[in-house]
Amino acid sequence: MTYVHKVAQNFKIDSDIESVSALSSGHINDTFLVKTDSQKHFVLQKLNSTVFKNIEAMISNKILVSEFLTKVDSPYQTVQFVKTKDKNYYFQDKFKDYWMLMEYIQDSLVYEVATNKIMVYEAGKLYGDFIHQCSYLDATKLIETLPDFHSMPFRFYQFETALKQATEETKNLSKEEIDFVLSSKEDMFQLSNLKSQNTFPLRVTHNDAKLSNILFDNNDKGFAIIDLDTVMPGIVAFDFGDSIRSICSTTKEDDANLKATQINLAFYEAYCMGFAEHTKHILTSNEIEYLPLGAKTITFMQGLRFLTDFLNGNIYYKTNYETHNLIRAKNQFKLVQSIQENFKSLKSIITEAFK
Repeated sequence: MTYVHKVAQNFKIDSDIESVSALSSGHINDTFLVKTDSQKHFVLQKLNSTVFKNIEAMISNKILVSEFLTKVDSPYQTVQFVKTKDKNYYFQDKFKDYWMLMEYIQDSLVYEVATNKIMVYEAGKLYGDFIHQCSYLDATKLIETLPDFHSMPFRFYQFETALKQATEETKNLSKEEIDFVLSSKEDMFQLSNLKSQNTFPLRVTHNDAKLSNILFDNNDKGFAIIDLDTVMPGIVAFDFGDSIRSICSTTKEDDANLKATQINLAFYEAYCMGFAEHTKHILTSNEIEYLPLGAKTITFMQGLRFLTDFLNGNIYYKTNYETHNLIRAKNQFKLVQSIQENFKSLKSIITEAFK
């Protein structure tokens, strides 16, 4: 019997465990599929205490949002967590690691890349429904488990610190990207400045609203949002922006073919229509107006984080080769430029979607 199998036995599972195997999805936690001798299976996770300094607060947020969404009138399913035999929602092992168990949703599919507009429209509907349903949950009840996660001032501070310490070779390789960052600084602070002026209501947001955190069926219909690790108080423009960045690009974020990297306007429109379907009656006019800026800002911020890590010697993101983070930064900054070039179209599509 493996150690992970022994960990799983600490949870209240009514059936006998037949097998425990690693799941490849997810970059933060260690994730395992627990199969039993019944039709009910489970997903076991060892939570990453390096990324999440306050694990118990993160767990509290996940449970609060999950239990709230279980009670609302929504067409979608919600992640269900399983208690331990001691009636806790987590198990802490002898190494002080935290583990959680959730019910496995049968016949579900996860995609890294969108292949058609139906899938993108469904993604918009699910994340829109999440924002809509959580608008009735007091965001102040959640703890900010990743402080400054979407803070542009903080990300620039990290970048400027890395720039001072970077080698001349690294700076020379990324000179074009460094110049782009410095020339874009004023523009990219707009959303953070507006947030600090309380222009937008604080909402419960997902903060990792990418395609791979949605479960689909065989017909590309979405039916559940997963990975509630990052749920925190936030503004809707950042969730929207992260979806557009990760779903509506014509290339993957580490694709070196910059000529091919563009904002996919057809996918953008599909996402906006789905998102608006569930949010048009709850978002304020300011929130709607600044959604396109959220797409540009978050895409730039992700590029900035990649560039910062490259300047730091690739210490945060996993890389496959020395300039991997630099290629990622180039890709994201090219997407920023495409978003800017098409910004009028992005705004008009939002206006049409939210009529």
